[in-house]
Amino acid sequence: MSAAGAYGGRARGSAISRSAHCSRTQCHMELREGIVIQAFFTDIKPPAERAAYWTDAVGKAFTRLEVRAREDAKIHGAIRQASVAGVHVGSLEASPQRMTRTAPLIAADGDNSLVVSLQRAGAGVATQDGREVPVTAGELVILDTRRPYALNFTGPVRQSVATVPREMLDLPDSALRLATGRTYSTVQGISGVLASYVNGLVTITDHCSCAPDQCACAPASKEFLGRGIVDILTALVALEGNAKDVAAYEVQETLLLRLRTYIRSHLHDPSLSPASVAAAHHISVRYLYQLFQGEPMTVGRWIQRLRLEGCRRDLVTPELAGQTVAAIAHRWGFASHAHFSRTFRSVYGLSPAEFRRAGLSPTGTDPDVGHRA
Repeated sequence: MSAAGAYGGRARGSAISRSAHCSRTQCHMELREGIVIQAFFTDIKPPAERAAYWTDAVGKAFTRLEVRAREDAKIHGAIRQASVAGVHVGSLEASPQRMTRTAPLIAADGDNSLVVSLQRAGAGVATQDGREVPVTAGELVILDTRRPYALNFTGPVRQSVATVPREMLDLPDSALRLATGRTYSTVQGISGVLASYVNGLVTITDHCSCAPDQCACAPASKEFLGRGIVDILTALVALEGNAKDVAAYEVQETLLLRLRTYIRSHLHDPSLSPASVAAAHHISVRYLYQLFQGEPMTVGRWIQRLRLEGCRRDLVTPELAGQTVAAIAHRWGFASHAHFSRTFRSVYGLSPAEFRRAGLSPTGTDPDVGHRA
């Protein structure tokens, strides 16, 4: 993994809405939608300053690591990273080097994250929990920042990286220890879904860092983006902890993850329905309903609830106060305003307009009071 690639942690620094503090060597900005972006480049620093600058950049973007260039290699690196709903995603390019998360560093910063590092180019060796595994292009590895690990890159590397705070994952330590320090395929199974999701988020990050004025993300969308990667990572770790019962379960869970991801990304489409979801995945509607049998609600009800929750959040978001109720409902896939109003009232006990007034008023009642599960 690359320098910034294997380090879990938090983006740090101050920023102001839709503005940036940038130089060719570093950029920190916070978009209006709350997506925090950081970028670091070593190229224009004087050679004598690059090693210290790069170590500091890795610490700011990910977590504190000891970074040492390989013999006869010069330090080079670039990081583009965004923070979305508590999850940190980014791309990293680095020269041959060794990065080590040591016990003293762990004790000093107390970082508590899981790192998903997808190798896009180059190769290296990852070591954690007594396991030493080669990581080649097209593989991903999971690391835990609470325990020592090392990343040794024998040549230039390029990675996509996601860092997920440990508290967002409802998993026991025993399961995590089975999943970390191992490599996973990026072309099949749940790990393939995870790799595709990470790469998609990194593509968004790179676009936002290069053209922040063209980067737009609805408030509810950020939550779905963050929650999606948490769901997939949780499924992968849980599966690794129950490897003896994998076969049929993995097929079903992988398909369920794809279905959930597809539905969340198409909520804006009024034609989204159980039939269209089934058709897009080449399965029958009957089998689709079977897959959701163990879920709290049917797939149709889940689609409706996601749309309602998206509208509920947008209605009480101050930045969206200028948008009409009808516009918000349309954005979340409701074709009929009358149907939306009736459905919203049946779930939350208030009309959308009443809910908005209660939520945006400094002295209004809590708009969640009327919420019904």
